[in-house]
Amino acid sequence: MEFTRERVSAIWKSGAFALGTRLRVNDDAPLDGADRPDSIRYRPDIDGLRAIAVLAVLAYHAFPRAVPGGFAGVDIFFVISGYLITGIIIRQMLEKRFSIANFYARRILRIFPCLVVVILVTFVIAWFTFPAAEMEALGTSIRGAAAFIENFVLHEQIVGYFDPHAERLPLLHLWSLGIEEQYYIVWPAALLLISRWRVRRAAIVGALALGSLFICLLTPPIDSAWAFYSPTTRAWELLAGSLVGLCLCNGSVEAVRSVATALALAGLAAIAFVFWAFNAGSHWPDLRTAVPVSAATALIATANTTVHRRILSARPLIFIGRMSYPLYLWHFPLIAFAKMNMNGAVPALLMSELLALSALLAWFTYRFIEQPIRFGVAAIRWRVAPLAAAMAATGLIGIAAVITRGLPARFPQPIRNFMLSGTETESHWRRAACLLMRQPASEFAPECAGHGGRPLLLIWGDSYGAALYPGLLHFSAERRYDVAQYTASACPPLIGYSPSERPYCKSINDDVLLRINRLRPDVVILDATWGQIETVLREGLPRTVALLKAMNITNIVIIGPPPSWQGGGLSQNILYYYRETQQVLPVRTFHGSTDAWTQQRDALLHELSRELGVRYISVRDVFCNESGCLSRTGPNDSELTAFDSGHLTVPGATFLAARTMDDLLDTIVPLRQ
Repeated sequence: MEFTRERVSAIWKSGAFALGTRLRVNDDAPLDGADRPDSIRYRPDIDGLRAIAVLAVLAYHAFPRAVPGGFAGVDIFFVISGYLITGIIIRQMLEKRFSIANFYARRILRIFPCLVVVILVTFVIAWFTFPAAEMEALGTSIRGAAAFIENFVLHEQIVGYFDPHAERLPLLHLWSLGIEEQYYIVWPAALLLISRWRVRRAAIVGALALGSLFICLLTPPIDSAWAFYSPTTRAWELLAGSLVGLCLCNGSVEAVRSVATALALAGLAAIAFVFWAFNAGSHWPDLRTAVPVSAATALIATANTTVHRRILSARPLIFIGRMSYPLYLWHFPLIAFAKMNMNGAVPALLMSELLALSALLAWFTYRFIEQPIRFGVAAIRWRVAPLAAAMAATGLIGIAAVITRGLPARFPQPIRNFMLSGTETESHWRRAACLLMRQPASEFAPECAGHGGRPLLLIWGDSYGAALYPGLLHFSAERRYDVAQYTASACPPLIGYSPSERPYCKSINDDVLLRINRLRPDVVILDATWGQIETVLREGLPRTVALLKAMNITNIVIIGPPPSWQGGGLSQNILYYYRETQQVLPVRTFHGSTDAWTQQRDALLHELSRELGVRYISVRDVFCNESGCLSRTGPNDSELTAFDSGHLTVPGATFLAARTMDDLLDTIVPLRQ
């Protein structure tokens, strides 16, 4: 069938769309004379659905216990985006005026203005408040956002969306924008290709959606972070909206009003169910994600029912929906900055005020930045080119923050050398080789077993164990011993430990136990953050020690937690202390420390070690006394002992090793003679 302008007009007037209603497109950006706002059918209920989605996300980030499944609002956004973008492309294809260049120009005018402003404001705030490590991480995020790959960046940084410390990344929420932007890049060309088979294109899109869903469901738990951030495992959500857009454009979906109303009510009820029945502990996305996706699809496919007219088209929801994009952009950086500066404990009143401020900034950005740029009188190229240049400039800012390891030049000279980014230390951890980062145990490198020397000290633990490795290595040649390292991020050496956010820990620990049995090390060192709840430690440590002793491993040492520091860690405390006093943080201090927690955990581990008949080394006793804990060491106290909330620097690990080496080696002296 040929789609002439007369045929398109007849289809529009026939009302054969959306269960007896007309297709309306909620993208009212005029880019040329042929694309006037009055030529586009506007659906206020879509803005209402946007409002529900963004309010759920805001509520989840601000008050996660109140709306534990609010993160699913992003899945609703994906469906809406797929529907709207496909509708725009198909409509313009039918009118024989679709242009990929025009499409990308429209996306730039829609996305870039608010995004550039929010990124730059976030950077300016971070310039005055962030220590080096946080600024370097922010630079990585800015670089990823400017290149439309923030979702991949977060995966490479080993930052899970539900991780406890992820909320401290001001631009974490841009992962979803990365997926949408990747869809915008690929989908127009793909849809043009699919449209060569016009009769079958809905079936092709449906098959693509099912394929993406199958890939998502078949992704093993160990790759759950990849499933969350990957466009491959998320595409089915966008394609669900695209399929609705195609079906409505074809006029192929019709139903009686009562059925449409029932579907709309079911969709709204399902969305409410998701927001309060699911939580951050749920593996996501998975089959349950089909609930919000199907609900959003049902609400979009139906129209002009009581649900759409009375609920989704309510004026307050329309108002919020129209500025949902800048609202989504603004809220998370404000919340992240507050949590960083208040050690995560933001009062409910202040959190409510931050949401109100987000709404105010969103309205201001929408009214005075986004709208004038999108609908300005200047030619498209004079609006698009500066926006592209501005986005490129933000990318260069991010690159500069990464290359310089956090832009240290912004710090006063007396504390500049103490503003560590963490890369100075992590480069010694053998990351991704002997410190696994969301990798299977099979990826432990051969060198993790040491170099064949004896006696052999084997470190088994998480990243705190990896931080100990360079300290032990420092004395290995002098004291004539070898060091093996089998560590995994966020995986304490507890057999059977398998938290939902780190499902691979169990298999890794099982594998390490087998390696210990083969290597027969002279000393096994258990070193971890030890931040798990007490019941986990009381169950896991005895189980682990019993299995080691069953292998005739008799020299077992538990290393206690090091001094811990509030907020962004020791570097941040030094920065804040200097700004308050114009002095460097004292060498020994309790300022900014969480020593009460360290003491409690130290006592618990000491008690467990006694009960299990293994040696215990109190790191707190090495670093702390009644005057405080060591914040600096080395020549003229020039080197920090930790670079964040607790991970030891190389000088800190060397300091610890020098004072505990005799305890580690004394029991194996006969083996060395």
